[in-house]
Amino acid sequence: MRSRERAVFAKRKTVREPDLQPSSHLPVRPESPCNATLNASCKIEVSDRECGKGRMLLRIERHQARLGMFVESLEGSWLDHPFWTQRFVINDHDSLLKLQNSSVSTLVIDLDKGLGPKVQKLPPSPPLSAIRSTAASPRLGRAPVDPQIARARETLRRTTRALRELFDDARGGQPIHPGRAAAIVDEVASAMRHRPHALLGITRLKTKDEYSYLHSVAVCALMTHFGRFLRLDPEFVQTLGLAGLFHDIGKATLPSELLGKRDTLSEEEMALMRTHPLEGFRMLENQDLPDMVREVCLHHHERIDGAGYPKGLADDEISLGVRIAAICDVYDAVTSVRPYKEAWSAKTAFRRMWEWEGHFDRVLLDQFFRSIGVKGQKPSNANRSPAQARP
Repeated sequence: MRSRERAVFAKRKTVREPDLQPSSHLPVRPESPCNATLNASCKIEVSDRECGKGRMLLRIERHQARLGMFVESLEGSWLDHPFWTQRFVINDHDSLLKLQNSSVSTLVIDLDKGLGPKVQKLPPSPPLSAIRSTAASPRLGRAPVDPQIARARETLRRTTRALRELFDDARGGQPIHPGRAAAIVDEVASAMRHRPHALLGITRLKTKDEYSYLHSVAVCALMTHFGRFLRLDPEFVQTLGLAGLFHDIGKATLPSELLGKRDTLSEEEMALMRTHPLEGFRMLENQDLPDMVREVCLHHHERIDGAGYPKGLADDEISLGVRIAAICDVYDAVTSVRPYKEAWSAKTAFRRMWEWEGHFDRVLLDQFFRSIGVKGQKPSNANRSPAQARP
């Protein structure tokens, strides 16, 4: 066993896992103005109030900026913003226009030190069918694309481009810049707070060439969202996002023909596909990333009943981060359009994933679907043979 792998198995000290109580006591995020929650019928507010430390902070979109605001921080993009400092007052029209035309996606303002925005509710994101039609036929003179979809597309364009560069660096044996990876997580998490339906709706329409990158971004978004829902430590949530970005990096070593094959994989092809966790671990072994990132990469296909791979870990041998990753990875896979299958609805995914006895942590699985607003009666029967979710 390689030295880094032994370290992952023996200790997990880079980010301390929070203690989880028994199933009936798993922490659930309460309804609060401090947190935008995602459910099937809600409208996501344009602003997100930050509580704590007696300060009145508000997260807003850059188009909401106006004269007299005190900017506490700029968020969302790793690209250079046009200001020399993060904290400043918007006191002239040039600064306002510079901010509104920048690549910054969101900013945090201090209401105790400056003006607030004229808050307006965003319209609900359209269904997947609307996203599909506008994505497939952009030149047919249809109605303008919903602004939330447009912003989500721009987020995905930037993040997938940056993630592709990081994957290329790792594949070539070059160091991955931790700051660039963390900035991608920040931008994805911010988009997930403000436009989750649009973001996840677009990532469901993955093409063959971009699947690996969009899947990684989607899993990152789901893991950070779920971590916030569970009220986990912010540092732990950030590391969950990093783990989501790199969990499938080992697939970069596999033939593209295998990844996009429409037909059922042969035994030899399935065996080759199942090498990607270990290949990814080796690619990340000497990178300056938290141990949890390598651990999730290596073990996200393990199962609670010990029937997973590559190590056949079971029960308490599987960490919280890996358990979360396993759920988010499969959920995005089964709800995405792929060459070899149709996308499942969220409700179908809930029913089918619950039927897969021994696959997931049932407590976390229930909380995950609550976090995305999917409710339903749990099936009484179980099926030990998950289908349609390739490794």
